[in-house]
Order: sequence, then structure tokens, then C-alpha cells
Amino acid sequence: MEAVELDRVLFMPACVSPFKSGTVASGPQRATMLELALNDEELDDVEISTFEIDRNQPSYSWETATHFCSAFPRTEWYWILGSDQWNSIDRWAEPGKLRELLRFVIMTRNEDPVMDRPGWNYLAVPYSHPASSSAIRKDFQSHLSWMSPSVVAFCQREGLYQADS
Repeated sequence: MEAVELDRVLFMPACVSPFKSGTVASGPQRATMLELALNDEELDDVEISTFEIDRNQPSYSWETATHFCSAFPRTEWYWILGSDQWNSIDRWAEPGKLRELLRFVIMTRNEDPVMDRPGWNYLAVPYSHPASSSAIRKDFQSHLSWMSPSVVAFCQREGLYQADS
């Protein structure tokens, strides 16, 4: 938020990613994990939207961006994503619409270079945390320090990510 001088951050868990065949945690479970993490961190000026979860269908970013830009036309919308997703954004549905509607904040990992995309409005923000959702799903127990205590407890209660083994 500080690097880009954002007033607020809106977390948006996807219902189902078009790039995934399934998920371990349901949309509501992922929203609960976000809520728990944000509460543990006592972060201000952040909120969670269940817009994509409530639609109960594959989540296409261009549809979400179109909805929010139409609903709040005086808001300048930034889309925060990791450099891995930025590098593959041309595979997303309707990347041209995203380019027209949004500004992008690219969180880099390990000082990786950010792919230049002429005509796109973006800013790279160096970020050094090693956390990876793929790594957590693969080996939950080895990555407990990456999660807030409430999220770890929730995953253990719900039996998510083999947290109970």
C-alpha cells in the first residue's frame, strides 16, 4: 500500500480459477482464511470481497474488473499480482480489456526482472518474502511460519492441505 500510495486494498478470492481443475479449499474457506489472516495482522484499510465466490462460476479477471470499474467509475483500480502471473497474463481471457481498465502492481520475488509490456500501465514492487501458495499446498507442515496462527488452526480444524497429518 505504501509503495503505490493506495487508500485501500480489496482481497478477492476466486471461486474457481479457469487455469485449475479444482481446489483444496472452497471459496468460502479461502475467504475465511483471508479474514483470519487480516485480523491476526491487524491490518487497516483492507477488506475482502466475495464478488467472485458469490458468482459461483469460473472467475475471469476481466469480468471482475469490468464490474468494479462500472460500479465505481471514479475509482482508479490497481490489480496486484505476482510476477509469475504477470509473465503469463497474455494467456488470461481478454487481456486487452484488463490493460484498458486497470493499472497493475507487480510483486516481484527474489529480485526477478519484470517482463516489459509496452502499452500496459504497471509498477514493479520488489518483495522478498518466499511464501508460495503452491508450496503450502504441497507441504503444509514445513511452511507454518508463512501463515498466521489463526489460519494454521483453521486449516487443522478443517483438514485442509493435509494439516492434520
